[in-house]
Amino acid sequence: MPEVFISHSSKDRPAALATLSALEQRGISCWIAPRNIVPGTEYGAAILKGIEDCSMFLLIFSGNANQSPQVRREVERAVSKGLVIIPVRIEDVVPQAALEYFLSSPHWLDAFPEPFEHYLESLAESVSAFLQHREPPSSAVAASQALPAQLM
Repeated sequence: MPEVFISHSSKDRPAALATLSALEQRGISCWIAPRNIVPGTEYGAAILKGIEDCSMFLLIFSGNANQSPQVRREVERAVSKGLVIIPVRIEDVVPQAALEYFLSSPHWLDAFPEPFEHYLESLAESVSAFLQHREPPSSAVAASQALPAQLM
């Protein structure tokens, strides 16, 4: 069963796939659309099942995600299911009110300025640590503190 649901705007697919690769290389199983949607399955129902089956929700956040009604619905469902949420900002964008309500509490990882790949190792370490129910390793904490990690 997958551990991490990766939410993203389809316009940010390259960042989502890079994140997916970094996590799966560490042995962390992920759920991402459309890869994990079985052909013939209703899309919305598959998304809901994917969120329900995971213990963590990783949001690739950008201006595109900020404008996406689909991303807003996914975030709301993840919050309602009590999933650990890790927002990863790939652009210097503040969430619109609908997303700000759900994303104001979790600590953000700012994955900019480019290159995005520079941030993947500390992100993967943090995800791995949370999944093992322990504190993030000191290298991940140091990397996040070196960045302007707080959104607001």
